[in-house]
Amino acid sequence: MPTWHTDRIVLLGDAAWCMTLYSGMGASTGMAGADLLGTVLQRNLGQIPRALREWEQRLRPFITTEQQTAHSVGLQMFVPQIRRHIALRTINHKLVSNPLTARVMKIVMTSALKHKSTEIAAP
Repeated sequence: MPTWHTDRIVLLGDAAWCMTLYSGMGASTGMAGADLLGTVLQRNLGQIPRALREWEQRLRPFITTEQQTAHSVGLQMFVPQIRRHIALRTINHKLVSNPLTARVMKIVMTSALKHKSTEIAAP
């Protein structure tokens, strides 16, 4: 959608940016969008159009990145189309099925997610 708001009407979550099953971020982005909306409305008391513009300017890059990741990574993992992606999914499944490698992968993924964390409401 070109915009997620018109006057005082605002679309949030799947109504606005509709994450896919492949992203696994539907609930998270919906809550992040609502939280950010409350934050910018509070920062811009009495200036709703300005608050809504700020809200969308801050949120749109985050949502766009999540949507692109869903199409590039999620789709390959959930619905692999080529042999390479099928092999990667098989290897990943074998690694997480092994208790030792699963523990190592959990540590690596936790570390990666900490670095990926985005604070969209920061000033």
